[in-house]
Amino acid sequence: MTSQLALRMSPAVAFYQVDLQEAEKLLIEWRHPLHLPDDEHPEGRPYTRPFGSLAFVMEDRGRRAAAVVLASTINANVCKARGWHRYNTVDLARIARSPDRRDQHCLRVVLRIAREYLVPLWLGTYPGWDARSAELCGQPQIVALSSTSLPGTPGHMYRFDGFQRIRTSKGPKGGGRQNASAANEIADGARGLWVYAYPEPISPDGDHCQSSSEQRHQDGTPEPVENADLIKPPGRDA
Repeated sequence: MTSQLALRMSPAVAFYQVDLQEAEKLLIEWRHPLHLPDDEHPEGRPYTRPFGSLAFVMEDRGRRAAAVVLASTINANVCKARGWHRYNTVDLARIARSPDRRDQHCLRVVLRIAREYLVPLWLGTYPGWDARSAELCGQPQIVALSSTSLPGTPGHMYRFDGFQRIRTSKGPKGGGRQNASAANEIADGARGLWVYAYPEPISPDGDHCQSSSEQRHQDGTPEPVENADLIKPPGRDA
């Protein structure tokens, strides 16, 4: 094996698609606030969203450093006023990092990689989603990426990466067939919904054309968002 081939087979930093169970294990191990142990789940809360999902892990020289879960949006409409809905928006359901101090600043990089390189992989994964997106939009496409900041966090990671906070709300309290949101037990229970609108829709036949920096250069500063005065626990933004 040549040294060049050996280097290619052992990347310094790499992202891998993994089974959801593998990502869930890391979320519990790294004590993500939505996956802490409770009376019902003494080993840690499982990932229970009953929607299509894609999970990824970032490795640093073979060491697991971060995890990402993309999913179909919980609500059919993300923001009616802006035309964002389940079949043109993908949700960043989880983003988490290892508690290792080497990883304490990695999530902004992970968010950008997810936004630009992982989200396009959603297209073609779920034929039913693609078909419905094509029915509503003319062709399967992704126009936005949504994510929710945890209660008690200001969401700076999203704000500094071009996301806009659309609203703040509390999760379901449970009852009937609906389970209470685990986020209700964190701080005041109020979560921020953040959305990044792509400059050009992502479609199966090509990448979106402009990077976020190009869009800001041409269109000026992104629309300002409201401020928050809460402090984010390091490394746990969603």
